[in-house]
Amino acid sequence: MSKSLTQLQLAYRQVFETPNGELVLKDLERIINQTRVSADAPNPYSCVLQIGQQQLLRRITNMCRQRSAVENNKDTI
Repeated sequence: MSKSLTQLQLAYRQVFETPNGELVLKDLERIINQTRVSADAPNPYSCVLQIGQQQLLRRITNMCRQRSAVENNKDTI
């Protein structure tokens, strides 16, 4: 993993693993998951928007969860 990706993951963790960051992330999840999109929606792009929002939440969650190979090796040594 590149150093810049490791730094980016650290930045995500510093933001979203704080108590305030976790509060914001939970609120975003609540807002995004309460919106229901149906095929009969008047806006044909609403489904695309919903999927984009969900992908953004997954990105944040994944960046906070992933650990670099260097960090994983430190845990086993």
